[in-house]
Amino acid sequence: MFSYFNYSLFKSWGFISFVSIVLYIIAYNAFKYLVRKLLKRQKIFKLLLQRKTIEIQRKNETLEKNNLIQTRLISIISHDLISPLKFIHITAKTLLERNEHMPPELYQEMLTEVSNSSKELELLSTNILNWIKYQHENRRLEKEEFDLHEMVNQLFLIFQGLARQKNVNFVNEVHQEVVLYQFMEPVKIVLYNLILNAINFTERGNITITGGHTHKGILVKVKDEGLGMSEEQINNIMSEHFIVSSATVDNRKGNGLGYLIIKDMLKFVDARFVIKSIKHGGTVVSIFFPTFEVRSNQLQHGKLETAVL
Repeated sequence: MFSYFNYSLFKSWGFISFVSIVLYIIAYNAFKYLVRKLLKRQKIFKLLLQRKTIEIQRKNETLEKNNLIQTRLISIISHDLISPLKFIHITAKTLLERNEHMPPELYQEMLTEVSNSSKELELLSTNILNWIKYQHENRRLEKEEFDLHEMVNQLFLIFQGLARQKNVNFVNEVHQEVVLYQFMEPVKIVLYNLILNAINFTERGNITITGGHTHKGILVKVKDEGLGMSEEQINNIMSEHFIVSSATVDNRKGNGLGYLIIKDMLKFVDARFVIKSIKHGGTVVSIFFPTFEVRSNQLQHGKLETAVL
């Protein structure tokens, strides 16, 4: 009778309903868990896909930009390097073959042109090499302390001959007791290109470099009294999509490679720059270096005032 009672209970609708509900709840929760897990995986996959897509797009944009840069660079090399070399070759050949029958004034003028063209080739070649080695080499540099005033003097010496020909005076107003703690070679390349740009677009007048410390870093300014730039030209230089070209500006040689190198080097040293210019009224380029150390007697005695540049 007991077995019959258990069997009847097992067969009862109440027990069957209870078991069905329990199984339904278990199945429903299991289904919800699987759905949540699937949705979570789908969300993670979607995020990974988005990140990968963005990464691929950035790589493609970088590749396209590098291809454009390389194409323009080839154009610069073929035009701005090959043309002066041909001129030097032809002029030198003429001097060798006709020097006895050539007036002294013309002879001297041709020698001067050869000298100027050679110097331009040297400066442009240095620029190209500087850019290439930082684009394609895994360079391991260490920060070091160096005298910024002395570095400016050394750079002025490089351009002294060219400045003399163009009636340009160099003025070094960098504070003599300031020592910059940075990657020395990239900083030198930046100043080299700023001086070169200033000379290229200045016929006469002063090129002045000032430098000193603020309460947050070191501020350096390169000022010239040259042709200046329009707002459109400045915006083009500051643009992330700025690409070098072999075009001339106001009938002056200017391929934009200098500012491309400047921007790359400033990213390398984590610095930023601002350009202020007036058309036919000169240009001022201000660079701020946030990482620095100053060694001076004034600093040690707490008497160093903020520089107003």
